[in-house]
Amino acid sequence: MMTERILFIEDEFLIAKDIQLLLQKDEKFKVDIAKTPVKALELFQFNDYQLIISDINLQCDKDGIEIVKELKEIKIVPVIYLTAYKEESFLERAKETMPFAYLLKPFQEDQLKVTIQLALLNYKNTIAGEKEDIENTKKIENLTTREKEVLVTLATGKTSKEIAEALCVSYHTIEKHKKNIKEKLGFHTIAELVKFTFSSKLYKVY
Repeated sequence: MMTERILFIEDEFLIAKDIQLLLQKDEKFKVDIAKTPVKALELFQFNDYQLIISDINLQCDKDGIEIVKELKEIKIVPVIYLTAYKEESFLERAKETMPFAYLLKPFQEDQLKVTIQLALLNYKNTIAGEKEDIENTKKIENLTTREKEVLVTLATGKTSKEIAEALCVSYHTIEKHKKNIKEKLGFHTIAELVKFTFSSKLYKVY
């Protein structure tokens, strides 16, 4: 049975442990807890996560939305936000990270599990069902062979460190390739690059 690994960003220890234990009753889930932005980044860089669950209101220098934005520059995964308040200002900012769902506290155990399952399924179906955009396919001609390799590998969910190891180059070289790719294609985020890769069907070439 495949295990889905989840990064849970929550600064209240008891809540974090309760949800971790709750989800890990099901052997399908492995949940890692990050109480701070630094810990979230550290875990995300060195582990392969299929989902992020993040509280929006954190007692840190950054809130959950800001942390998720940074993580999505490393790898695109579905996101579920938890919040005690349905504030429009938070929700508007959160839209930029394309979350799958918001859960208002307190929520039911079954509600959380169903939301997780739907988020994972929706993400997989979205990637599989992405249609080819002819204009995007033409744009790949502007990329070098190495840049195409980096872009395809990035779209599989690998981090810059993992791509560097796979292509036998340095981390800094990969970061330079990513910067060049963004400039050539006119994109600013990893999310845009991943969507472009699937819509151009570039991944079928490699």
